[in-house]
Amino acid sequence: MSSFFIGKNICIVGGSGVLGGEIARQLLSRGADVCVIARHPDHIAPDLQGLRSAQSDIRSRDSLQAAFNQMGGDFDGIVNACGVVAFGSIDSTPPEIVSELMNVNAVGTMNVLALGRDTVKDGGFIVSLTGVAADMNLVGMAGYCASKSAAHKMMTIAAREFRSKKITVLDVRAPHTETGLVDRALHGTAPKMPEGLDPVSVAARILLALENGESDLPAEAFTA
Repeated sequence: MSSFFIGKNICIVGGSGVLGGEIARQLLSRGADVCVIARHPDHIAPDLQGLRSAQSDIRSRDSLQAAFNQMGGDFDGIVNACGVVAFGSIDSTPPEIVSELMNVNAVGTMNVLALGRDTVKDGGFIVSLTGVAADMNLVGMAGYCASKSAAHKMMTIAAREFRSKKITVLDVRAPHTETGLVDRALHGTAPKMPEGLDPVSVAARILLALENGESDLPAEAFTA
């Protein structure tokens, strides 16, 4: 196994989620020093409760800054695993739901990037789990796709802006993954979907990309 992560100080934002938690586990197994930030720390998986953790609302830059400070900052890497989903046509999706999608998925990503620029060490990395919806135009998911597309654009630009610090900005646009997120939609009901990817394999592919110095993970990278 690669020694790439040994001793690295890595912060998982959204570590109470299925995929964020799995990434934390695999990082720990590779020798990383992992801390977790979550909107609801009591939702962190029992086997990860012993990790250093802080409460934060990714929608607020001040809240996220306070959590980074509490965790000591000076990270070798940050993984943004936060996200919300909603279903419904453009005319039937309530404006407050659209706002929440944008605030968590898009503004939240911007907050991670803005603070990560000076919180991550030179040569480190910032990962965001944007998802395949960023590249798709799905009927009944306009708000969700738009929020993820905005996040993708931010990650693409940040990859260029952060070159002077040699920070790898890795945008992960994995296909549908079995995290249970669609069952916790803010609004509407998910259409029938094929079985998604296993979170364990998705997490492993993300860490492999970091080890290999990859700068982009589109959906095709998970099916090759």
